[in-house]
Amino acid sequence: MKKIFFRIFSIVIILVVLVFILRIYNDHKYKEGNALKLPDYYKDVTDISLYPTDIDGVDVTYLDEGRMQGFRFVPKEKSHKGLVICFGGSDGSPNFENAKRLAKEGYETFALFMYGMKNQEQTLRKIPLEQFEDVIKYINKNIKDNKPISVLGASKGAEYALNLASKYPEIDNLILMAPSAYTFAGLDFKDYGSSWTYEGKELPYIDIKKSSFKSFLNNIVIPAVIKSPISFKDTYNTAIEKDASSQEKLIPVKDVKANILMIVGEDDLMWDSLAMANKIKEQKPKSEIHSYKGAGHIFAGNGVINFKNARIATGGTAENNKKARSESIKAIDAFLKENHK
Repeated sequence: MKKIFFRIFSIVIILVVLVFILRIYNDHKYKEGNALKLPDYYKDVTDISLYPTDIDGVDVTYLDEGRMQGFRFVPKEKSHKGLVICFGGSDGSPNFENAKRLAKEGYETFALFMYGMKNQEQTLRKIPLEQFEDVIKYINKNIKDNKPISVLGASKGAEYALNLASKYPEIDNLILMAPSAYTFAGLDFKDYGSSWTYEGKELPYIDIKKSSFKSFLNNIVIPAVIKSPISFKDTYNTAIEKDASSQEKLIPVKDVKANILMIVGEDDLMWDSLAMANKIKEQKPKSEIHSYKGAGHIFAGNGVINFKNARIATGGTAENNKKARSESIKAIDAFLKENHK
């Protein structure tokens, strides 16, 4: 009995030491200097004071219009018709950088929050698509040159944008960065359910809690313990595979009137955006897909983001992400110029 106890105790000690060593190793390997550095506002994306609104050639104001919360960018010399509305991802940020870049190129743009602000859901779950009606109302009331309307969404914001376009024909063009073809569950596990609602009902969703336990263990739990990057790709993939009614959870692209451009990294480790972009194209063959080899979920950094309590694998190498960013900007600019003549 003593021998068995000693063996178990020895194994536990070895495992603890091994985990300790691996945590130190991964802290060194993925230290801040080797991973993507985020803008200051990522310290608290809801803190409006952290966003740099002093931009040459662009007037920036914060809009508090019911459920429409975010920034409006008006170029001093507007050189393109209509508007571009930008949404960020699951982090809750409003895609400020893309809105700023396009505003400097002469587009009137908006960087809007999906959740987390005044009059909005405070977490990413059960967000009513109807909040976009406050955006339409503001545009119609305050902006004379308001057509066409393009919506740019990244990651979870792309899922949101595609759902919006299936309900609101006012959207003329869509730019979906790392898109989803499905409606997934929200990310509030205390009040779990669909990410989105419409007319008071939750949209049918893929339940990510029902993903493969093996994938959850290998890609999330163990990496979290040893402080290596967590990858969510297999969690989403296996959740889709295990859902016998997954076809019913596809976003109804057949109802989308907008032109669609999709921007995809082929080494996306957050979710399989390339496969889902192809799913969207199956429903709307005229959609454009621009995919980039060796690039990840976001086209920046070396494929890893360090947050306070987690290290997330986004995919790609620094070189390929940089190249994909440059090339994707050209693709986005060409698409917008063609559709904002």
